[in-house]
Amino acid sequence: MDKKAFAGLMIIETMLAFGNTFAASFNIIYLFKHLRLELWQGPIYLCIGFTISIFVSIWMSRKPHLDPRNAMTAGLSCLIAEYTLFLVVKDGIILSFAVGCAFGLFYPLFWTPFNIMMAQMTEKTDRGVTYGAFFFVWPVATFFAPFLGGLVIGYANYQILFMLGIAIIATTALMVVAYRKYIPKDQVMKIRLSAIGWRNVVAVLGEGGFEGVFWIDVTIIAWMFSQDEVSLGALFSLFGLSAGVMAIIFGKVSDKIQNRRFFSTVSALTSIPFIVLVYLANSLEQYAIANGLLEFTCFMFPVFIFAILTDKLEEAKNDSVLGREFLLDIGRASTIAVLILLLYSGFTPQECFLLAIPFLAMVALAYEPKKVAKK
Repeated sequence: MDKKAFAGLMIIETMLAFGNTFAASFNIIYLFKHLRLELWQGPIYLCIGFTISIFVSIWMSRKPHLDPRNAMTAGLSCLIAEYTLFLVVKDGIILSFAVGCAFGLFYPLFWTPFNIMMAQMTEKTDRGVTYGAFFFVWPVATFFAPFLGGLVIGYANYQILFMLGIAIIATTALMVVAYRKYIPKDQVMKIRLSAIGWRNVVAVLGEGGFEGVFWIDVTIIAWMFSQDEVSLGALFSLFGLSAGVMAIIFGKVSDKIQNRRFFSTVSALTSIPFIVLVYLANSLEQYAIANGLLEFTCFMFPVFIFAILTDKLEEAKNDSVLGREFLLDIGRASTIAVLILLLYSGFTPQECFLLAIPFLAMVALAYEPKKVAKK
C-alpha cells in the first residue's frame, strides 16, 4: 500500500473519530436525560451491538472473501442509520434495541477491514509506532469533539448534534468511495484462536472486558458528578489527550527493542491504582484527576497487544485482525452484561468500575516469543 493509501486511511479515521465522538460521547447521556432510562438500561444498546458484532465476525470468517471497500461503506451507512434513529425514535427501550442492531453491524463492518489495511501497511520494525500513530487519532479527536458537542447541545439541542454527526459520517463515507482504488479488495480472513495462543486469547478477552467497563462507566460516573452537557464535554475532552503521544514514543521504542509485552504489561498493571482512585473520588475534580491518570496509563496496552498479535501471525495479518475483533467483542459484550446486572442490583457506577481490575490482570498474561533486538 502506498503513501496515498496511508494518507487516505488517516483522513478517513480522523473524520470518523471526530464525527463519531462528537455525538457518541453523549448517546447514553441523551438516553438518561431525555428518554428517562434508568442507569442500568443505558448500556443495553452497546451490549446488543457487541453481541451482534461477534456473529458478524463469524460470518466474515466463513466468507470466501470480503471487499473492504464495500464493507466499510456499508458499516458507515449503519452508523448513519444509528444517529437517524436517535433523531426519530422517542421510546427509550425501542431506541436501544434498534440502535444496538445498527451499531452491531457498523462496528465490525467498518473496523475489521480498516484494521486489516492498517496491519498490511506495517512490518515488525515499524508496527508499534505505526499503530501508535493510528491510535493517536482518537485522543486528538476526543480532545476537541466532545467539547464542541457539549457546546452544540448547550446552545442548540441534541437534534442538531445528531444531524451534524450524520453529516460528518456521510462525508467520511464519501472519502472511502474517493479512495476506493487505493484500498485492496477480495480479502480473506479466518478466526484462528489456536494460532493466536491461549495466553493471548486471555489477554485480548481481558482487553475487551476492560473496555466494556471503561467505555461506559466513565460516562455514567461523569454524569453522576455533573449533568451539564457543556461541562461534561470539557471533561471528556480532558480525558482524551492524556496518553496519545506516549503511545507513539513507546511504540517506536518497542519496534527497536522488539519487546512489546513489557509495555503492555506495565500499561495494564499501572492502571489498577487509578481505577481504585476513581472508585474513591468524591468530587468532580478528584474524578477528573483520577480518570486523567487512568487514561494516561491504559491507553497504551491496546496498541501493544494488537502489535503482538500481528507479529505472531505475520504471514496471516488478516487472521490476527479478525481474531482480535472477535475476542474483543466477546469480552465487551460479556462485561457490559455484567455491568448492567450490577447496576440493576443497586451497585453504584463507581463500585462497578472496580470490575475492570481483573480484566487488566488478564491483559498482563499476553505472550510474545523472544526476539532479537534491532540495532
